[in-house]
Amino acid sequence: MAQAITATEIIDNFKKIVTTQYICFDGRMSKREFWLFVLPVYILGFVPIIGQVLLLALLLPSIGATTRRLHDVGKTGWLQLCALICGIGFLIPLYFCILDGDKEANAYGEPPAAPSAE
Repeated sequence: MAQAITATEIIDNFKKIVTTQYICFDGRMSKREFWLFVLPVYILGFVPIIGQVLLLALLLPSIGATTRRLHDVGKTGWLQLCALICGIGFLIPLYFCILDGDKEANAYGEPPAAPSAE
């Protein structure tokens, strides 16, 4: 059963990725951790002017998070370059980010730790 999402969890996850994993491109990231980061980034993008500056500031953490998420499903982070293909290229990495991660260790490391039940 899915664990409930709290505002504190979203904020803590966002702070962790932006501060301690700013330019981290190795390892793996769970689907839950990835989407809890993408949600506030997407929402911040709608804030006029300030949102655009924030999106630029969050470019490297976003690339790093997507790379680690792709690693979780056994794919290379370079797959993000498909998003540069005009039109629907972004759907390729998006598809892999939606998949469940590998249950066992893969070429990119051990599976991410499961979130603790509080």
